[in-house]
Amino acid sequence: MAVSRRLDFSVGNSFFRNPWAPASTNARDALGPIFNTNGCQNCHIKDGRGHAPEDGELNRVSLLVRLSIAPSPGSQPLLPHQRVIPHPVYGDQLQDFALPGGIAEGHVRVSYEYHQVTFQDGKTVELRKPVIAIEAPGYGPLSSDDHGNVMMSARIAPPMVGLGLLEAISEQDLLANEDIDDNNGDGISGKANRVWDVEQKKIAIDRFGWKAGQPTLKQQNAAAFNGDMGLTTSLFMEESCTATQKRCHEQMAGEHPEVSDNILNKITFYSQNLAVPVRHDAKEGKVLAGKHIFYDVGCVFFMMVGQGH
Repeated sequence: MAVSRRLDFSVGNSFFRNPWAPASTNARDALGPIFNTNGCQNCHIKDGRGHAPEDGELNRVSLLVRLSIAPSPGSQPLLPHQRVIPHPVYGDQLQDFALPGGIAEGHVRVSYEYHQVTFQDGKTVELRKPVIAIEAPGYGPLSSDDHGNVMMSARIAPPMVGLGLLEAISEQDLLANEDIDDNNGDGISGKANRVWDVEQKKIAIDRFGWKAGQPTLKQQNAAAFNGDMGLTTSLFMEESCTATQKRCHEQMAGEHPEVSDNILNKITFYSQNLAVPVRHDAKEGKVLAGKHIFYDVGCVFFMMVGQGH
């Protein structure tokens, strides 16, 4: 890597690690008005996976909750690039923090349901399922006759390493691995996800996020700035406040975008070049056996077309 590019990597790392502050502090502009965290690394801990709350704890970092509502009979169909219908009051993501004097959307408490699973060889493992409760909703109840049944999806921040390698895979290679109708008869079917590329203004193959919801790392980062920290970029110029959140609108910063293209590009370069750590004991028999199973059952395909989904 050239010296100038190493500097870009270090600058991107700095913006990734350091916290953002409200505009009133005359520091980095302009956190909020509602948000989940004030820094990227708060969720992606040491560039790795986030931590789930303990049983019964309030969420404070690393986990966010996606929100949506089911289409009602006779409602307008989704657009080709629209994935879900956001909640009309709370949007598509619950922000559990707010600026001083503001109103957070609510607090997330996580508990777990436990159950046993027995494999064919007789081995038994205990699995747990998160149960999400939204406490102290700041803008009225989430469920009502007007809003219908609210669907919630909990997401733990994924690791950052190796994302540039995923982005480097061509769309042609991804599509070559599609097998929508299981034509090869291996019992596995898969379809590349497609959503809207904001910069290109067209439908594109998606590969980033827990459900492959973003087509590029730049758009993934811009969406995280917007949804997780309430920061606008040239890709997403609107604050995350919905139309009915009056207090949120009163605290919006005046200048947009709040994150310059220079900063967004530096963080994108940083996230593109975080190397995958060297595997421990890569030549050991158990490791090689696991690698063989990983390839044999088709995990590589699913990682390529949708990050495991």
